[in-house]
Amino acid sequence: MVAAIASAADGLRPDSIDDATSARYFGCGLDGLPRAPRRTVAVQAGGRGGKTSRLLAPKAVHAAWTVPLPTLEPEEHAVALIVSSDLVFARQALSFCVGHIRKSPVLRSALVGEPGADSLTLRRPDGKLVDIRVRAAGAKGKGGRAFTLVFAGLDEACFFFDDSGVVNDREIYRACSPRIVPGGQLWMVSTPWVEGVGILEEELAANWSNHTETLAVRGVGTKALNPTWDPTGEIEAKERRNDPDNAAREIDAVPLTAGSSQFFSREAVEACFRDDLPQITPPRPGAQCGVGGDAGFTKNSSALAIVERIDGAKGSAPRFRLVRIEERKPLPGLPLQPEAVTQEFASIFVPYGTRELVVDSHEITKVRSALTAKGCSAVNAPTPTEAFVAARNILHEGRFEAPPNARLRAQLRAVVAKPMPGGGVQIRSPRAADGSHGDLVSALVLALWKASGGATSKPSSASLSF
Repeated sequence: MVAAIASAADGLRPDSIDDATSARYFGCGLDGLPRAPRRTVAVQAGGRGGKTSRLLAPKAVHAAWTVPLPTLEPEEHAVALIVSSDLVFARQALSFCVGHIRKSPVLRSALVGEPGADSLTLRRPDGKLVDIRVRAAGAKGKGGRAFTLVFAGLDEACFFFDDSGVVNDREIYRACSPRIVPGGQLWMVSTPWVEGVGILEEELAANWSNHTETLAVRGVGTKALNPTWDPTGEIEAKERRNDPDNAAREIDAVPLTAGSSQFFSREAVEACFRDDLPQITPPRPGAQCGVGGDAGFTKNSSALAIVERIDGAKGSAPRFRLVRIEERKPLPGLPLQPEAVTQEFASIFVPYGTRELVVDSHEITKVRSALTAKGCSAVNAPTPTEAFVAARNILHEGRFEAPPNARLRAQLRAVVAKPMPGGGVQIRSPRAADGSHGDLVSALVLALWKASGGATSKPSSASLSF
């Protein structure tokens, strides 16, 4: 499939797949694929299939080396650009480019100096200078402006948010597309998110099977791109058992249903973060605080959130402020020690005037015994739906504020409400690209529930999936 996508993008008839495979992923037989390159390529594919390492990175190098640049001035640099959802992932994309270049004696000898953290430069046989640069998705498409582009690759485009948390895939697309020279291409490659949401989904809907303006590739599962992934099947079996919806998205490249929607409104999430608040607000004498925790020791993180209740004038609803949030992540093969983490968390929240930690049933026995040793107690959490609905009410009423926290913001945005067959709604927090699984937001909603006195209005039919 990697070879087939590369061939079809250049207007060549793929010879590495059959008609049935072409129909499955391109929506048409091999003879129905375009016989000329398309300026835009959209690929919806599963995780761990090599979308970045074996599609975007090689194409960036190929475009940098081959796209004609007849109008480029001497010593002017053209750019093959890869924009990723996060700077860490962007730099990983560049490392893949460096690896491909170093394996080729011809390309290796064309390097101008040593590659940097965010760019490298090639001098082509025609004397043209082309940079391969990487950027994180930025506000108003800033990652793609001011360049003469031979290529633009939008890596994990379904997850593009700028620094303030606003979805900005369209802005980046609009910034990059007109700056690509004739013969260059814009590729959008991503694990799916919600069906029909975002520029990638729109391009797939309009062009799949006909490829009128965009070569559209849909639903390419992880193993279709990378047959060597998970040779024993153990990873896949565990993922399908623990979180079948997430497995369908990450492994089968099936987006969440179109009826899915963000549980917390984007406007409410953005409004609650204040740049003028410190990351840690010291304990205040007499303050009322609620403390929530999410206990994960092996695969997920352990998280702690402390929320202060701020009562206003008589008759007015209280406000709430996040005064401290902590996270401890396990390393591969090195799980967290429950007693040590729990007692560390206790030493953090006790100065805030409470000895109670609201925590769900996961690892509750270990947490309770560790808290008892510190003179504290574990409070059983409400139903997940209770806690999340209470938190949503507070956020949507504008009664919560927090210091800037990119991970918490992303996790709040990721919580979705999904219609269930026969009615009702499932509240979900799918695993993010960095492996996080809603740990911070889980701790936060429990702390908010405790600080608010546990008052909530329950929906009649809902469930929570983490």
